[in-house]
Amino acid sequence: MSDKAPIQWTKEDYAKFGDVPMVNKHEYHQRTLFDKPELIALLDEFPRKWLQAFTMGDDPCRPEEWSCVDIADETNGADLWRAVEGGRLWLNITHIEEFSNDYKELIEGMYQHLDENCPHLQNPVANYSTLLISSPGAQVYYHLDAEPNMLWHMRGQKRLWVYPAMDTRLVPQNLLEDIYAGEIDENLPYETSFDEHAAEFLLTPGDVASWPHNGPHRLQNVDMNVSLATSYYTPAIYKRQYVQLANRFVLRDLGIKNRSMTEEGPIPSLKRFTYRAVNKIKPFSRRDRAATYVTDLQIDPDSELGIRKLDEARPASFARLAS
Repeated sequence: MSDKAPIQWTKEDYAKFGDVPMVNKHEYHQRTLFDKPELIALLDEFPRKWLQAFTMGDDPCRPEEWSCVDIADETNGADLWRAVEGGRLWLNITHIEEFSNDYKELIEGMYQHLDENCPHLQNPVANYSTLLISSPGAQVYYHLDAEPNMLWHMRGQKRLWVYPAMDTRLVPQNLLEDIYAGEIDENLPYETSFDEHAAEFLLTPGDVASWPHNGPHRLQNVDMNVSLATSYYTPAIYKRQYVQLANRFVLRDLGIKNRSMTEEGPIPSLKRFTYRAVNKIKPFSRRDRAATYVTDLQIDPDSELGIRKLDEARPASFARLAS
């Protein structure tokens, strides 16, 4: 591996980071952490409560076909890899930085570098990271994340579409608020006409994709893929978060329809203060998403699409073990 820093961007790229959709280069993919034997060993050892499995259809307009998949206790890392390689699966290896010091140091180094070179981010702090291992042809539907994130691509090729952020033509305001409130998951209604507004990229190993905060996006694998998704927080992020939560839990509950999403000035400050004060006195209830992770599918590398049908539905392994 080269002695130079794993991230080498131009001054213009550092200055634009987080403000526009873009793909830049990195060298993290050259580390042995992302070699097949290392990844299979990781799957063998990784806590099952943090290992999520999903399957999906092939129509990007049908996010309801996204379904969680159970993992049997006896399924080892080699079986998981084989099921993904020959099936239609998406593995989310969540909390990777809490399990592995190697990944923790890698991710901290990523954000230390961004902090040093992107002063406009105001001290980004890594928040949550997920290693993704996914099948040929697998997709992630049109969705939006509450926190700013980026995708470090390590193996395979995938297509990425990124759409304008905070555009209520593409994401109705109610749904944006509901995502921040945790009342719905990240998937959103999608129409193929939205692609007219999208920036499209083909990601290859050594690419890192980033986009503006709350930019909707979707993904489609060309072949088997490995990527690292990382999210971060900065002081500015909390301004938007608490405005959206105040709009959802305070103003919408009062019947106010025209809720401003402005984040600067005295009125947004008052909204943030009001939300925090009310939530402290009587916390707003949040949906238990784990309760929705029920499935009659289980990973089986010897079955079509890498999954078999169970006799009856059950909570998925990761939901069952985390409770």
